[in-house]
Amino acid sequence: MSQIIPSTTPIRTFEDHEGHIIADVVFPDKRRMITGSYDKTLRLWDLETGVVLKKMEGYRGWVLALAVSRDGQIIASGDTTGEVFAWHGETGESIVQSIKAHSYQITSVDFSPDGTKERVAYLTTTTSWNMSLAWTPDGTRLLSGGYKTKDNILEWDTSTWQQVGHPWEGHTDYINAIAIHPTGTLVASASRDRYIRLWRLLDQRTIAIFQHSSILRCVTFSVDGKYILSGGEDNKISEWAILDITTACDACLTGDLSIAEDLLTQEIHTKADDFTSYANRSVVMARQHNLDHALEDAIKSVNIRPSLMGFISKGIALCGKGHIREARVAFDVASMFTNQDSETNQFLLLIKAIALFNADQHEEAMLLIEDLAAACPNVDPLPRRVVETYLRVQLGIKAFDGAHHDEAADHFTAAVNSDAFSLKYIHLVYPDLTVLFGWDLESLLLTTHQKRCQAFLSAGKLDEALEAHKYMMDAIDDIAKASCLDWSNQFKEKCSTLAADIDRILGAEIPGQEQDGYDAEPNFFQGMHQHSQISRPRLQQRSGRLKRLKLALMRRLQEAPAPVPPTTSPPVAVTTTIKTHLRHLFTRSPHHATTPVVDVPFAKAKERNAAAGAPGKDPDIVPDEYLDAVEPDPDTQQQQQPHQQAVAVHIDPGEHGGGKSCVCC
Repeated sequence: MSQIIPSTTPIRTFEDHEGHIIADVVFPDKRRMITGSYDKTLRLWDLETGVVLKKMEGYRGWVLALAVSRDGQIIASGDTTGEVFAWHGETGESIVQSIKAHSYQITSVDFSPDGTKERVAYLTTTTSWNMSLAWTPDGTRLLSGGYKTKDNILEWDTSTWQQVGHPWEGHTDYINAIAIHPTGTLVASASRDRYIRLWRLLDQRTIAIFQHSSILRCVTFSVDGKYILSGGEDNKISEWAILDITTACDACLTGDLSIAEDLLTQEIHTKADDFTSYANRSVVMARQHNLDHALEDAIKSVNIRPSLMGFISKGIALCGKGHIREARVAFDVASMFTNQDSETNQFLLLIKAIALFNADQHEEAMLLIEDLAAACPNVDPLPRRVVETYLRVQLGIKAFDGAHHDEAADHFTAAVNSDAFSLKYIHLVYPDLTVLFGWDLESLLLTTHQKRCQAFLSAGKLDEALEAHKYMMDAIDDIAKASCLDWSNQFKEKCSTLAADIDRILGAEIPGQEQDGYDAEPNFFQGMHQHSQISRPRLQQRSGRLKRLKLALMRRLQEAPAPVPPTTSPPVAVTTTIKTHLRHLFTRSPHHATTPVVDVPFAKAKERNAAAGAPGKDPDIVPDEYLDAVEPDPDTQQQQQPHQQAVAVHIDPGEHGGGKSCVCC
């Protein structure tokens, strides 16, 4: 079932019949309406005042069918006995005696569009009953609906009486009545499923739904095309406004919000108590981020007459202003106007989740969607999955904008794997999501794939990015491929650039010979730019390149090169160990041979130093404070080599005590 928010509150009702209302027709003068009922009467109504002008009796059975001639001069009717009656359109008086036309009940009558054809079309089938017939204004098509027709409308070519096109699908029970809009562009159908569906004749698409509290039996348009009048087993006629739906709705779908606002404002000026137009204008103002005006219109709508759409618009406006608690209350009250219909309840909760998500209540919104799976197990899960997928994409975009590329890739991958994309024309099935929130469902699949590719690339995952691109090209159709050709080429160019940069950085790490047990490939990204312009790399090639890239990165981290010696010696940090001091002080130059260290008593070393003419005030001892204060010789520091260092030796203190250290050269 097309998931469109049903209108559940009519703008007014006509009540006087004592039985189910089975048929209704509006006169060409726009001032009057005729209705037929199970109470075996017709009633002529004044549309402006709602008053009954005449009650017409004489039927032996229930009145099932009504029609008014194009000039408004004749009323034709049929009943359950198979008799046809004719009445004067102005006076309501009988014109001729009843005619026995059928042996069984007459369920539908109609005049030909030009009023001249003196024949009646009857459709024979072995599997269904035709409960309703309607001519298109040009007379070239006849629409039919009935019992056991799989709840569809069928379209017939009146020149050949052959069925044309596909059945119009949407209702879930058999169709009792069909009406054509005066312009010939719209069709209304009434069904036992308690819904009136408003169709666009051009593409058989449902653009609006009106929900009754009882089984529907009849439907018709006002002559000016602004209203639908319907009746059923509640013994009354309900009037619904459609001008704002068929015009402002289309403007919202195309993004012409200023036009939609002007149209709805005109409706409000024409009829100040039009609560539906106030609610719809509130949605338009919310999309334009004029939230104060949006809330004002929503409040006016529910003050005039509480309705489902009124409280939905109020909840959306409150969420936009950040008044979350009040918004929750508005959505809860809206649930009182769903007539306990499970599909309408689900869609209301999805709208609530979206509004909360837009108010940055992400966790609450996603939990609400998850709970819907358990709360509505017998309802079509596709709407929930569509909303969940769209919000996943929004979370991915938010993560991507925050440079959380891995998180973004996870969200986009979850969206791509969702079965929400199983329906190709998803934007046609859920137009209300576009009307209410401006969602671009038509390009959702392509946008998600592109964002996923970009997230992997920004995360530095070249292989995953190329795989995502390949998956995208396999998943989208030829039209989508043509539309994203420039983007695809730019993306592959970025991949090639990244590959070339990695190749230059790691070129020294990947020689043209075997290393570490794998076959190295000189410049293993060579030719990727040219390859990306023709086709995607093969899986085996990308896998091998990624392995070599990882090994090269590991080797580069483990084999850091030695630093280049500075031209001037940096200051040496003073440490607290004598051993460290000595290593810096007595490092030998490269040309000097390393002298063996000899372990000798301190007194004997003293004699040797004296014999060699070693200077010093006190050649017998080396004070600790002298070692702590000494600075390294810059000349010696420049010649220092890491593997040529003096060795410090701890000497037995002997007679002097105090534990000293020295170096023998």
